[in-house]
Amino acid sequence: MIHIPYPNAGAYAVYMKGDLQQVSKWDSKLGRNEPLPKRRCGENRFIGIENILEIYLRPGCELEVRPKDSIMSKVRLSWTMDEFYADGGTVKFADRIAAALGIHASTIKVVAVYKGSVIIDFFIMAEDNDPDADKTLQNLS
Repeated sequence: MIHIPYPNAGAYAVYMKGDLQQVSKWDSKLGRNEPLPKRRCGENRFIGIENILEIYLRPGCELEVRPKDSIMSKVRLSWTMDEFYADGGTVKFADRIAAALGIHASTIKVVAVYKGSVIIDFFIMAEDNDPDADKTLQNLS
């Protein structure tokens, strides 16, 4: 297991042989992605607030970590955590943000959910095949 601390927040993606490695599933009780099950090389998660990228490695496994163009954002909702998760949690939140912006929900990445009413840290990322990611993101801001 490798832990990469980043001094500033940002979106990163892990690739193995050019293939994007998916992040671990969201855990609503933890308010972040679940711990890595350590079954396959390339498993990863970004731990929001702490700004740590965690990756599971095995001998001989070669991975590439790439920064992704993104807009970092934070929202505070006047809800309880129970109300937030009862109303669809992170999936419905990403769907709503994407619909409001007219973008695909897969470009919304929730990295932390915590109390203070409900505070959600998330990234809005350009799609992987976007030829001008900077322009796309500038049009959203």
